[in-house]
Amino acid sequence: MNETNSTTETTTTTTEQQTNTEQKQDPTFDEVLKNKAYQSEFDKRINKAIETAKSKWDEEAKAQADEAAKLAKMKADEKAEYERQKREQALADREAAITRRELHAEAVTQLTDKGLPASLADILDCTSAENCKKSMEAVEKAFNEAVEKKVNEKLKGNTPKTGAGNQAGDSFLEGLGAK
Repeated sequence: MNETNSTTETTTTTTEQQTNTEQKQDPTFDEVLKNKAYQSEFDKRINKAIETAKSKWDEEAKAQADEAAKLAKMKADEKAEYERQKREQALADREAAITRRELHAEAVTQLTDKGLPASLADILDCTSAENCKKSMEAVEKAFNEAVEKKVNEKLKGNTPKTGAGNQAGDSFLEGLGAK
């Protein structure tokens, strides 16, 4: 029975040591902030984030106030025309974004069909079908030229030395006794 108590005490002591070690390794956030240097840095970062958010909110509020003042000065027919123009612009922006996404997807497909990396689509001008086609042709040409140049460099290599030449100092031939 003495051995059982000893084993239980050892297990309990080991478990307590592991718990203490874990607590020492990972202090809580509150424990970290008890250090004045960490608390000061934390406060600086929080204040900076608050200032950034506040300036964004102020800019948005000013823009909304300017918009409201502009609308207040307009007559009913001017307001209607202004609102219509805003809607048309927002619709045009959405259509342009959709067109860019569709052209980008099509470019990825075409590039992979041609055996080129799909990542090249990211550098294409996808604002219109014509611009996308032109930029794809230019990128394809440049890519193929670069690949061809590298392949030619690798194939070129060094010219092998011929056996007929200055053989003085050739350690292999000297080892054979030939001069």
